[in-house]
Amino acid sequence: MKIGYKCGESLNLEKGFTSGKNGRKAKQLPQVPILIPLIIAGALLGSVWSSKDLVAVWKKTVLAATVSGILNAGYAWLLGFLKISTTGLIANVTGAIPSTNNNLVFMASCGVAAFLIVVIVYLSALGMMRYRRGKTLEPEE
Repeated sequence: MKIGYKCGESLNLEKGFTSGKNGRKAKQLPQVPILIPLIIAGALLGSVWSSKDLVAVWKKTVLAATVSGILNAGYAWLLGFLKISTTGLIANVTGAIPSTNNNLVFMASCGVAAFLIVVIVYLSALGMMRYRRGKTLEPEE
């Protein structure tokens, strides 16, 4: 069994990866795009950073996460519509028929992942603010 590649050999991505002893090509899972949720999470943190109304902040967070999920699902649909590979490798087009069900599952997973990314980024920033607030040194009198 050969692991890796030797110095001087090129890694040929056009062949595709093989799995197991039979040498069949392994199906690669698409990667969920995270650029849109990160941009929206940054805009959300910038807009609610100094806000004191916690209910309004949570409403903005849920709204931003929902918008991020919808935009990311739309972006996933656009990738599927234009047939752009999301694995970063050359797509295998040897008689494969695109499945609508797989596209819907990919769009849904992109939407859910984007929603969760925005919420997790907000919660981690909130946790870090509370942690640092507890660690601040107060001047002694």
